Amino acid sequence: MYNDVMLGGGNSVGMFFKAIAGTALPSYPGETLDSAWELVGDVSEDGATLHLPSGEVLRNWALDAKRKVNTENGNVQVNVMDTTTKVLETLFGASNTDVIAATSTHGNVTKVELSPDVSAPPAAYLFLLKDSDRLSMIGTSEGLITEIADVSFKPTEAVLWAMTIEGTWTFATDDGQVTS
Repeated sequence: MYNDVMLGGGNSVGMFFKAIAGTALPSYPGETLDSAWELVGDVSEDGATLHLPSGEVLRNWALDAKRKVNTENGNVQVNVMDTTTKVLETLFGASNTDVIAATSTHGNVTKVELSPDVSAPPAAYLFLLKDSDRLSMIGTSEGLITEIADVSFKPTEAVLWAMTIEGTWTFATDDGQVTS
């Protein structure tokens, strides 16, 4: 019997993809991704947290709810556990990320000057999550990384790049139960 209780991580690692802003999301989670989508990295075991849009309810004199005004987009908070050029370009923007080719004295060097005005441009973001036969996606065609948390470098823990991405999000899940 198929279990309707979905685990956030399940039997597969969550993957994080990005594309240029405005790129269409897949129609369903298992659809082959358009070539515009590129893999950024692995989501850590902490998973991704989807915060739904929030707003304010406007009430009349009798305190009857008359209308809801959305005041904030939803956002996704996620930790990515890869430290690669692709992750740094995603976080800080390709134009702010310098790659110096390997020489006889050093390997390939990726460098980001971390000044207050450094940020990545809007992009499309997609997270694919698998639990047994169920495949889910959380995505936005127009997202903006609005916060990058402090980064800890510890000898016994993975370096995590924790970020908050704001946007209008789509969630879809495919239970994997195909018909014959």
